[in-house]
Amino acid sequence: MPDHFCNFRFSRAPLLLITFSIFVTFLFAVDLPLDFHGRGMVSKYLNAPSARYNMDAIVELYCTVIKLDKFSFYLNYRDDLDMAVQSGGVSFDPRFAHYYMAGGFDYSLKSYFARFYFVHDCVHDIDSLVPGTPVFNRFRLQFGDGDFHYSRWPEPAHRFIWSLSLGVYPHFPYHGWDINAGADYNFETIMEVNINLYKNRFFAADLNPKFHFIMGDTCLYQQHLARLLFYYHHNGKRFGVGLDYNLKNNDPIKNPDKLWLLSTYIEF
Repeated sequence: MPDHFCNFRFSRAPLLLITFSIFVTFLFAVDLPLDFHGRGMVSKYLNAPSARYNMDAIVELYCTVIKLDKFSFYLNYRDDLDMAVQSGGVSFDPRFAHYYMAGGFDYSLKSYFARFYFVHDCVHDIDSLVPGTPVFNRFRLQFGDGDFHYSRWPEPAHRFIWSLSLGVYPHFPYHGWDINAGADYNFETIMEVNINLYKNRFFAADLNPKFHFIMGDTCLYQQHLARLLFYYHHNGKRFGVGLDYNLKNNDPIKNPDKLWLLSTYIEF
């Protein structure tokens, strides 16, 4: 075998060893926690003027998949089911199915967290002949109190916590279809706070207002909500009831403006 070929092979050995060492070090440094959190909610509108707003149901699941020191990668899925009411006493009539899929990165600080993530969601008409499906894709940057994170939300340590999110809806054609078809959303700002009104060892009451602004091509859409929560909490789990009031909502897809919503829910 020629000497230069042997030299070529052996010259690669240190590089391969270094690459393998880095890979092993990274492998042992990375944690795969598969830390699951989620919630389920069933709600009833109390003063709906029409059959359009009758009941809502929500199922959501969050999972921290990879963790490396202060960084983590997560996946989030949420499914909303909007139910209308039919004549003849039928209340559980699915009308719209709205699902969300998100994935992104968290960076944990001592008292705060930062998050960058991508959200894809669709609104599907059920048993409807209306063509077209609103589709939304957006990037969000979120910063807030550490207790606002999914993993710490059921039992926050502080009486006042907050979160601020900024989002952008990119618009470009994909196979002739705008990736944000269905509404003229461009940018958004979400401000949310949670104020603990009462808390003992097992029971608590919170006030949770949320202000959501979306800048469209020709309109400023607003989805503002005030929520009062009463719940039992224990070992990172929460079971309770909530009362929502839609302060203002002019969203073109779903706009239960000035409506009350009574809910029962579980979070973990």
